Amino acid sequence: MRPQDVAQGPHTVAVTVEAAGRVTPEIVQALLDIDLQTFSEPTLTAYTAAVFLDQGRVFLLRVDGAVIGATVLVRSWATPTEVTLVSMGIRPGWRGQGLGQRFVQGVAEQVAAEGATGITLLVPRDNRRALKVYEDVGFRRRRELEAEPYTADRLVVLHRSLEP
Repeated sequence: MRPQDVAQGPHTVAVTVEAAGRVTPEIVQALLDIDLQTFSEPTLTAYTAAVFLDQGRVFLLRVDGAVIGATVLVRSWATPTEVTLVSMGIRPGWRGQGLGQRFVQGVAEQVAAEGATGITLLVPRDNRRALKVYEDVGFRRRRELEAEPYTADRLVVLHRSLEP
């Protein structure tokens, strides 16, 4: 994605969405930091971050070159032409400005250009903010799963077709 100028208070910043490329200690650390700042408990380790970078697809959201967001995708075993969005996070201080929608849209455009026909993801039912971000860029609810063994929290399965 080509850089887009976005107003940030009185200044303008350049926002880009880009594929992460190869595994580097700096990118692994950025993924771990964003993960810790996004979720109530860690979802990544240095090992899993490296696996996703090497075997999956990781996209970075940059503002003026600094990594402020990351998303992790893998191919679906059930439908190999589709991808599953495993994780997405944006650093605090950058949230609530529409960057989540820009990020997801930029990722969708890039994976569609690479031949993906759809994206699926799971979001906790009580995470209204995340559900709104995804629904605002075309994701639709498919079903709910009861996945948390101790609290009976439910996960919403969302899907977006990337076919024209």
